[in-house]
Amino acid sequence: MTLRPAEWDVLHPLDGHPIAIVRLVQLGPRREPYYRAVTPERDRALRRLIGYWGNVDEAHEGVLALYERASGRSLAGGDRAPSRPLVPQKPPPGDAQRPGTPARPRLHSARA
Repeated sequence: MTLRPAEWDVLHPLDGHPIAIVRLVQLGPRREPYYRAVTPERDRALRRLIGYWGNVDEAHEGVLALYERASGRSLAGGDRAPSRPLVPQKPPPGDAQRPGTPARPRLHSARA
């Protein structure tokens, strides 16, 4: 079975123009779910990474909060200051090794 990643558009709440594209990706040795947000340029080569979050709701809110900070204005309209709280991004996937395990254990054990 082949599953295609899910993809969402984040639109400006007042005028509907695209702010970001969020895509579900699986990363790391345990294929953990991450929601990656990028800028919405038509040409994929021009898209820039915005961030990674743990679920689609966090990604949506995180993108809107970062957009407010970058524009310096609230998405509620007018000239109000940004009002959305920043949403913490999901840290990179865990390493497959146990913490403290040498990178090349056979090499290290051969030197002992």
